[in-house]
Amino acid sequence: MLYRYAFFLLVFVNATSSKAINFDLLKSNKYTIDDGLPQSFVEQVHQDQKGFLWIATQDGVTRFDGYDFENFFSNPFDSSSILSNYIIEINDWGKDSLCFTSALGISIFDPVAKTFNNYPIGLNNKSIGKITSSSIITKDSLVLSCTNGLYGIKLTNQEATVTPLKFAHSVTKSFLFKDQLFLVSDSSIYRLNDKNSYETILQFDQPILNVFRDEISVNIAFPEKLIQYDERLQKTSTFSIAEGINDCALISGNLWVATKSNGVLIYDLYEKNPIPWNLGDQKKHNLLSTNIRCIFEDCFGVIWLGTDKGINKIDPSKNQFLKFKPSLYSSQSRNNCWSFFENDSILFSGYDNGIQIHYKGTKKYEWVNVEGPVLDITEFEKKILIGTGKGVFALNYKDSCFVLDSTKIDVSVKEKQDIIFKFFSFEGKLLIGSLNFLSVYNDSLELENRWQIKNVRDFTVFNNQVFFTAYPTGLYALSKLTIPTQSTFTRIPLPEVEHLLGLSIAASEHHVWIGLYGGGLIQFDPSNSTTQHYSTKDGLPNNTIYGIVPHMNTLWLSTNGGLSRLDLGKETFENFNTEDGIQSLEFNSGAKYVNQEGQIYMGGINGYNIINPKKENKNKIAPKVYISSIYYKGKDILTKESKYLTKINGDDEVSIPHFRNNFIIKVDGLHYSSPTENLFKTQLEGWQQDWSYSKGKRTFKFSNLNYGDYVFRVNVANSDGVWNYSEQKIKITIKPPFYLTWWFIALMILVVGGLSLYLVYSRINRSKFQREILEEKVRIRTREVEKQKRKLEDQNKVLEEEKNKEEEVLLNVLPRETARELVSTGKSTPRSYKMATVMFADFKNFTKITENYGPKELVSELDDSFAQFDDIVGKLNIEKIKTSGDAYMCVGGIPIRNKTNPVDCVLAAFQFQKYMRQKRDVREGTGRPQWHLRIGLHTGGLIAGVVGKKKFLYDVWGDTVNTAARMETSAEEGRINISGATYEFIKPYFDCEYRGKLPVKNKGAIDMYYVNRIKSDLCKDEIGETPNRKFFELLNFNVYTQQNFINVKDYFIDKLEKDEFVSKLKYHGPHHTLDVMEAAERIGRAEGLSEEDVMLVKAAALFHDSGFLNKYQDNESEGAKLAKRELPRYGFTETQVQRIEGMILATKIPQNPQNHLEEVLCDADLDYLGREKEEFDRISNSLAQELIDMKIIHSMSAWDPIQVKFLEMHHYYTKTCITLRRPGKIERLREIRDRLQGPNEE
Repeated sequence: MLYRYAFFLLVFVNATSSKAINFDLLKSNKYTIDDGLPQSFVEQVHQDQKGFLWIATQDGVTRFDGYDFENFFSNPFDSSSILSNYIIEINDWGKDSLCFTSALGISIFDPVAKTFNNYPIGLNNKSIGKITSSSIITKDSLVLSCTNGLYGIKLTNQEATVTPLKFAHSVTKSFLFKDQLFLVSDSSIYRLNDKNSYETILQFDQPILNVFRDEISVNIAFPEKLIQYDERLQKTSTFSIAEGINDCALISGNLWVATKSNGVLIYDLYEKNPIPWNLGDQKKHNLLSTNIRCIFEDCFGVIWLGTDKGINKIDPSKNQFLKFKPSLYSSQSRNNCWSFFENDSILFSGYDNGIQIHYKGTKKYEWVNVEGPVLDITEFEKKILIGTGKGVFALNYKDSCFVLDSTKIDVSVKEKQDIIFKFFSFEGKLLIGSLNFLSVYNDSLELENRWQIKNVRDFTVFNNQVFFTAYPTGLYALSKLTIPTQSTFTRIPLPEVEHLLGLSIAASEHHVWIGLYGGGLIQFDPSNSTTQHYSTKDGLPNNTIYGIVPHMNTLWLSTNGGLSRLDLGKETFENFNTEDGIQSLEFNSGAKYVNQEGQIYMGGINGYNIINPKKENKNKIAPKVYISSIYYKGKDILTKESKYLTKINGDDEVSIPHFRNNFIIKVDGLHYSSPTENLFKTQLEGWQQDWSYSKGKRTFKFSNLNYGDYVFRVNVANSDGVWNYSEQKIKITIKPPFYLTWWFIALMILVVGGLSLYLVYSRINRSKFQREILEEKVRIRTREVEKQKRKLEDQNKVLEEEKNKEEEVLLNVLPRETARELVSTGKSTPRSYKMATVMFADFKNFTKITENYGPKELVSELDDSFAQFDDIVGKLNIEKIKTSGDAYMCVGGIPIRNKTNPVDCVLAAFQFQKYMRQKRDVREGTGRPQWHLRIGLHTGGLIAGVVGKKKFLYDVWGDTVNTAARMETSAEEGRINISGATYEFIKPYFDCEYRGKLPVKNKGAIDMYYVNRIKSDLCKDEIGETPNRKFFELLNFNVYTQQNFINVKDYFIDKLEKDEFVSKLKYHGPHHTLDVMEAAERIGRAEGLSEEDVMLVKAAALFHDSGFLNKYQDNESEGAKLAKRELPRYGFTETQVQRIEGMILATKIPQNPQNHLEEVLCDADLDYLGREKEEFDRISNSLAQELIDMKIIHSMSAWDPIQVKFLEMHHYYTKTCITLRRPGKIERLREIRDRLQGPNEE
């Protein structure tokens, strides 16, 4: 009994897993000989271990991969073809092969060569009789059931050894069940024992027609019944079936029985006395025939029905939609569906030209002609009302049929009945929306109210109030319907869409939804009158929304581009097209209905769909993927005989010659739900960087690849996006061309070497008798050659010197980069610079000084000074532009941009003045004129480029040049005059003297400064002209490190704000970090810290609470580790990072600062203790709330005693906080003590 309970339990589990299947909604696809089947009569379906389907017909067998049928036929003139076209049984053979049993014998399929190894055991062999079935016993042996008995077959070396077994009866079928072999003979079933003995297991009083077994049961077919046995062969069920049984299968807890004339009978085995559901309506279920020859469920959950006219495919996971085409049942119908109404026994559906009436549970259909489209149907006060394009009519039942009466309700305009769009019942009232009116009728169909409103298309109820849509589009609300004299409506405008036509309206739990013609979907929130718009950009298939049906937390939408389901929680759309079973992509306005079972009806131009919203329309089984073929020169090279294929460590590798390396890779992605929608992703590693995606494409062509190693990778997803868990790959090697192979190179070396030796020895032998004459000629020729060589070398040396001179001149005239650009391209591109410093140097009283100079002496004097200036600007990366008379012009920050050019130019100016001073000292007392230099600088934007065609000139233009020139002319001799713009860049490094303002044309007055010297702590010499190491450290800090600090601050504050834990902390959140940084900067500047130290304290403040990213306790050490890891990436030195680590660790309670910087950070961290009462209370309360959240304290009442102890223990370290914060902290301590003591009692 335990086994019987186990059997029923397994059936129960399968049944409950498939309980959601609605057989009414099953849809099928069909394949016939027109699609590639070899013949119409399908006798058997088998799936091999790779997943390919094998379909046996009465005239050939075919392999199906979801796309193409590959047919195999018997050919008596080809020994490698299958033995017979009529296959009795198909079994797995070995790992990848199959065994085909026919009346002639056994055929073993070779999957690589796609040929058959045949064993014609039954051919002209009367001793065994007729072969009826086969069972595989071991990897090379099987048992044949024959009319003359039972035979063991062993296949070795292309030969079959036949051994008669001790069974004297005619065997109609053999089968393996629970690793035991059973035999069917007449009306008995026998079990074969290990020693070739057998015993009778079951015996009946009538012949057994067939036996069908699965993993848990055996089903025995008789002429008019089917008996089911469990795995212990205990009888469990008997089914009376008069139509004749061809096959049966246990599928998801249901027994599917293939009949000869009545389609498929499906029994729910969980029911005690199951009544079969009949899958036999050819029109409704798209069946090819009701003569079902076989049933098979593949590994993807797809069911195959073999018939006498082809094969049908059913995917139960795709049973969400039932497609109904009315013309199949009512020939008068035009299929364009507009409306529905359903009662307990009848479904009414409206079309362009009438009404179809379906008596549910039967195949009876009735048609009522109507002039014009039937736009709505309803039942009101036991009257069935029809809304049409020509008014309202009644549908009455007379003389055993329905007839259409004359106009039931007068809704006329200009003596014509209005177009009726929608009926709606509410609180005993009937609302009718039409083209020109909104009308309200009582329960006697008497008119109570009518408003002239255009295009009243749909109604809904939200919070017990009726809303409807009309034109101009807005949200209309009805009120006081029960009091006709007070009934009214209000319009909530929707300005952004009021020019569009509203087609549908519906209400969900919190919102009202409006579907628009061409305008998408509008969500309206009545609680705050806000709207949200959805369109194709958000995932809708089309912007015309014909119908809206809410279901639980989703909306079903009919559109002009198919059906869509909106998940209100995720705000995502799932769209369905004709592949999913919908009637067409185009639906109709208002054609929506929900019946009492919760099924949704949606009408369109080709009938209607019934939607089961509780069923997910998705096949969750992953597909299988194989690299089946690689075609090179038109032949598959993935065969055993292929010279291009090798196996290394069990993996296939392919080698292809370099010459014409064009090849095609064929991939099999096996999943039969919707195979043309299977998605492939491929990558040829070594050539493609990213995956390529393609739908339904199974062949991939590659050509003209470079020699080397490649790996082809492929994976596949089914039509519902379920990917295979692992990819397939194969290594492909493109061999190098023959002239790069080692043997060719070695051969060429040998050939060339041998030929050279031959020529040498041949030349020697021929030259012996002419040696003396030739030696003399050689000597003479050698002298001539050497003379010519010396002459050529001298000429080349002269040319090289000239070339070097020309390049040197060009480099002296132009910047190196510009010169290279001119040499390579023949032109130079002008460039714009936002920040450059122009410097002019000019000799005072040059004209007067040089009156007594001769030309050579004057030029020599200028060349001596300008050459020295050239050396100075060259060392400081400043570009000399030109000299004009006694004026020298150079620019910093070009052609290579930098941020230090103002400082570089001022340092160069000091070097200019130093050189001129040294020159004057040398001339002192000689009587020669003394030269004094004026220097002017200005920083700003300019344009630099090359002008000239034959004589190049590198020059700069812009207001910056003119302003720099004014600075120079306004300078005194021996002084360096700079503009205010330059001053702003250099003031941290130089002592400057303000001179006042200089009026400049078109710019107004600008500030001028004299640069007196380098600041005393930043120079080596007393006069302040030579910078020291500290100067350059400060320059690097100001130009680069501070910017890096800004970058790390932005990055880390963003990291804290995005962290889910830190961002929610009441006290130690990102706001606290910013507060401590601000306090640290304020205290640091008040304490007189340097700019570098202020920045270091701010950096420590930035990281001091960053440890909360990892853990709440001991966060200071975690913060120090983060600072040590992150700050070097932003240019902070090892010494700076160590100082920052010390500051962070000093903030750990109790605080223990060891230096001034640590004292500043400790005081900044607790700066709030001494602030004003309101701010102190706010911050203190946030800390208390955080400690409560972290379960460190239990309530606010425990907080004040902790505060008192902490404030009594705490003290400030810096003079600034002792002066500014300590008094406030003492006052806050007093207030908390008073609060703890309570009011004084007298």
